[in-house]
Amino acid sequence: MNGPESPAATRSLYLVAAVTMAGVSAVFALLAELEQRYGLPTSSLGWIAGSAFIAALVTQLSLARYADRGHGATLLRVGVVLASAGLIWFGLSTELWQFVAARSLLGAAVGMIIPPARRVIIVSAGDRQGEKLGMFYAAYLAGFVFGPPLAGVLTVLFDVRVPFLVLGVAVGATLFSIARLDIPETPRPLHHEQGPGVGPNDRRVLRRLIRDRRIMASLLVIFSFRYSIGVFEPLWAVHLDNLGASTLVITLSLTGFALPMLIFARRAGALSDLYGPRLTSLVSAAVTVPLMAGYGYIGSVPLIMAMAIPHGLMEAIQSPGSQAALAEVAPTEDAAAAQGLGEAAGSAAAGIGAFTAAPLFATLGPGPAWGIAAIVMAVMLGSSALLDRPVNRRRSTRIPEPARH
Repeated sequence: MNGPESPAATRSLYLVAAVTMAGVSAVFALLAELEQRYGLPTSSLGWIAGSAFIAALVTQLSLARYADRGHGATLLRVGVVLASAGLIWFGLSTELWQFVAARSLLGAAVGMIIPPARRVIIVSAGDRQGEKLGMFYAAYLAGFVFGPPLAGVLTVLFDVRVPFLVLGVAVGATLFSIARLDIPETPRPLHHEQGPGVGPNDRRVLRRLIRDRRIMASLLVIFSFRYSIGVFEPLWAVHLDNLGASTLVITLSLTGFALPMLIFARRAGALSDLYGPRLTSLVSAAVTVPLMAGYGYIGSVPLIMAMAIPHGLMEAIQSPGSQAALAEVAPTEDAAAAQGLGEAAGSAAAGIGAFTAAPLFATLGPGPAWGIAAIVMAVMLGSSALLDRPVNRRRSTRIPEPARH
């Protein structure tokens, strides 16, 4: 069996993340096409996007902790099966409720895959957590880069259903890469070392984590980032479609957004190791706020696509940085639970963004919809900075506070 620290195990996790994300990004890219094909109202697109985030929230809150208890490999395998089934069902759907249900299944699957995968990386990366998480994020982004153009080409050549069927089968095939993966349980401190009421089978781990203001500060950065993703999913394709972009141009725009992130992801993760993940994630997130506000007031597709490049670069720094910042302040034995909590917070934020952005876009127009999103992001980031002031690791000799047990 492949242990979690073996190169083969790491490569298998990269493969699962890349192919699964290709399927997710195909949904993202083809919403406008599905809207026209099946006569879906614009305001309903938020239900398709938001249902995935809510389903992911449920699985992350309820199941992520079991990746710390020796069940990580099982969670990964079940997640891959559900992701494959969700994509195939999405390709066969014709009505709104079917799209919502299939997208929920896909969201639940992602919620089961990500926490144990990140746990493997966190517990084996040593002082290179940011870099290693950046590499995992690069694999994740590879699917985002190549999924939309593949989906666009298959749609043009065949039918809008074909990309989901093809990618559903491809995701299912990745199950073979993790068939022998073994993720053992991390040794946990004895009951008396952790304090009263905290034992090895503790079910209150999430409450312990959120009582730490540093963890809450890290979660707010994740909340801001994932809220923006939730806004993007129902608005991006429809906004560009309203500006006259074709389906192929829309899918390529997503590649243009994600390609710089893919190229820069490993170096971006290394920046977190150099300057501190707290500082790099917060600053890079702040840079995306004015870009987010600008999308709704610019009527040029080429200019919007150009703006997406620096936006993507900042998110390449922000994503692994926010994950590493959370890992830095969470107990090692609760690594997957903390990452699951981060993903749950992100899923809740993305769900809020998706459910609210589409109705705002339909009633108020693109400017207010994107502008309100930017304001929400700014509030979250400001609150995070107040809870835990970021420090430049290269200029500070401050010793980080030990993670609370």
